[in-house]
Amino acid sequence: MADISSNFLGIKSPNPFWLASAPPTDKKLNVLRAFEAGWGGVVWKTLGSQVKNVSSRYSSVDYGRRRMMGFNNIELISDRPLGINLQEITEVVKLFPDRAMIVSLMADNDRKSWHELIMKCEDAGAMGLNSILDAPTG
Repeated sequence: MADISSNFLGIKSPNPFWLASAPPTDKKLNVLRAFEAGWGGVVWKTLGSQVKNVSSRYSSVDYGRRRMMGFNNIELISDRPLGINLQEITEVVKLFPDRAMIVSLMADNDRKSWHELIMKCEDAGAMGLNSILDAPTG
């Protein structure tokens, strides 16, 4: 069988097929199902303190006469408590240490908030981080 393992910036996974930060990566149950199905990694649904209107906002993207050629998801951040997400990330990494675990983050725009959130995610087992806001200033 061909070796399709991936090494992206030092983050290793058994294959290059990863799920993006979205509702399917928002909790342990979903991520475990993805890994059991063979996905190589995930970007855990955005974590942070800025919960803003988190109702699901899937909408279809139409093109010409083609209905629903794609989906648009503008949901901003997990509506689940940070502590529960971090606990579940830790548990998933222990069960699937060979899979990539990236965590999407949103924090207040100050160095202290970012530092605290990053440290918590690293402690939970995050192998990489994805920021959806500007880098902290000051």
